Amino acid sequence: MKKLKKFEIPMNQVIDTGPSEIVEKFLDVSEIENEKNHSLVRIDINMIEYPLFTKSTSKKKNQIIRYFFNRSKEAYIQVNPTSGDYIPGELEERVFIALLKIMRDKRYNNMFYTTISEILTNMGIAQESFKGFYGRISKALIRLSQTSYTFKNSLYSNKIKGIIEEQINTNIMNIHMISVKQAQESEKELFTDRRIKEVIKVSISEHFYDNIIRKGYLVYDSQLLLSMDNPITRALYMLINKLRFNRMYIKVLSINLIKRIPLSENIQKIGRTIKVIEKSCQELKKMNLIENYTVIKNSKWIESEFEFYFNETHNELKQTYFYDDKNHFDNLLITHTDSGVDLKNDGNHHFEAVKAETVDRIPTNEKLEEILKILPSKARELKTLPKVIKDGIRQYGFEHIKFVAEYIKVQKVSNIRSYMIQALSKGWAEDYITQQKKNTAQKVKNDNLKLLEIEIPQEVSVNKEIVGEVDNFWNLLVLEKKLVIEEEAYRDYIAMCGVEGKIQKMAFNAAKDKIIKDYLIKNIEKYTTQEVVNLKNTDLFNNSEDVIDIIEISSTEVDKNENTEDLSTGNESIKLNTAQEAKNVEIKKIYKNMSMFQLDLLDLLEGENIKEVNKIIRLLGITKFFEGELGNLHLVLEYNEDEESIIKINSLI
Repeated sequence: MKKLKKFEIPMNQVIDTGPSEIVEKFLDVSEIENEKNHSLVRIDINMIEYPLFTKSTSKKKNQIIRYFFNRSKEAYIQVNPTSGDYIPGELEERVFIALLKIMRDKRYNNMFYTTISEILTNMGIAQESFKGFYGRISKALIRLSQTSYTFKNSLYSNKIKGIIEEQINTNIMNIHMISVKQAQESEKELFTDRRIKEVIKVSISEHFYDNIIRKGYLVYDSQLLLSMDNPITRALYMLINKLRFNRMYIKVLSINLIKRIPLSENIQKIGRTIKVIEKSCQELKKMNLIENYTVIKNSKWIESEFEFYFNETHNELKQTYFYDDKNHFDNLLITHTDSGVDLKNDGNHHFEAVKAETVDRIPTNEKLEEILKILPSKARELKTLPKVIKDGIRQYGFEHIKFVAEYIKVQKVSNIRSYMIQALSKGWAEDYITQQKKNTAQKVKNDNLKLLEIEIPQEVSVNKEIVGEVDNFWNLLVLEKKLVIEEEAYRDYIAMCGVEGKIQKMAFNAAKDKIIKDYLIKNIEKYTTQEVVNLKNTDLFNNSEDVIDIIEISSTEVDKNENTEDLSTGNESIKLNTAQEAKNVEIKKIYKNMSMFQLDLLDLLEGENIKEVNKIIRLLGITKFFEGELGNLHLVLEYNEDEESIIKINSLI
């Protein structure tokens, strides 16, 4: 290994500004009971990778610390305390972890309300000790909101899939203390408990929040993190888990760990610092969070390295954390985007943006074909161009690639593939894209005005004539026939799209109710003439006399043969039969598509809470996996395209 000279290692720069004016604010909060217990939290990559919370026990007021990450000093983080205060440390880190847990419990909204009592509960502090912590937590919250961070070529953003190559000045979060008198009308309900005099309105800063709701995070158990009394052990655990990904073995330079935890970099005392890290390694081993570790001194301590060893159990735990959190978040994503409600500051627009960006960056053959249609005709002859286009969609998004394709066509270039690569990497089309977006925005505005003047009245008049008939018809149908019509509506939708792929399926599921209704409006005559006769003859209407007879017979059969309790109506007996059949079911087979998998599931869960069933069905459309409870049933559902899928239902009774 090459020996490092002392002057080659950039030292962290400490700037002492001396005495400054102290700005004081009176803040006070009362307790609120917290009943949440799920402990997984998402922690932003920057929080793990960089020393945003000092581990030093000798902090000074007005001390600015700048952490360098390369020898040229072009990449660094500067931590700037508010005048007369310290930079955030151990207590602030614990408070922030508790706030991430509370944010998760409150549906990942960027803005949420809490109290110091709720924070203390999530920190694992005993209630009888709350009183002694109120003042300290208030100061920690103020410090977290008032400390500013300067990121120079160092802040990671999942939105751009890399480091932001400019200077960013931001804080971690903002807080606002609200008393009963200050509360707005929409906030009055927060004070229904008369013991609550003040609440804290918290919003995580956008750079960090964007990473948390996208893929710029790692999942940790907040209770585990907060149970670590030693902040160095906590920082080391989070850091090595980030560095190793799923590897069973990693080797890290000691100086790398020292800079990122961070610890003292004094060359004369570096041996002592390494012993501090080694003590934390021993704690992690005792907690079974690593299998083993070794310290390699090499010729000097400054050149020493740490080796960390892991096993399959650690990877399984990490994967369990990830999927449990992902299922929880995907469920929230569906709930937000399907609610049809867009309240101010509730975080919905962030979820909509994440969903749209996810779809926009999935390269499909349909998107490839659309791009090739825009480019000059000779683009189809280039065998390597499709890969460039798909890679571009993954990195920049489909809409961006469309604009770049238009720009290339306007430029009339000869070497299309090379020009596209250069245009994407060097931003040649940026001015064109900006102008096109302005033109599009203006066109949409004009079109909306026209719609308001012309199209909406016509649409309303049409709806008045047939929508009532469609609604009545739909309400008369039983589930089996509704599923048949849903499949027909899906086929009609695919025919209009011209292709069938994952994107079309996702789009159909997202707007299924409207698409089915539009399909029925177009084809209502088909179903209200001969189709109605057929339906009546086959007992598919809920209000037909034949169905009533069948229900009565079913009820009799249950009383006679099943020895069940007397039921007041035939409908209940049918639900009982369905539940009995669904108590212990295990199906393993290959499905033609996700829709067929969902149809089987709907049949098996008929009679259960339809809202909860629909949530599970929609969640499966995104995650392809679900495990959880529905009423008195435990479900394990896994869809594998072109492979064996699993439906496992067991009674909890």
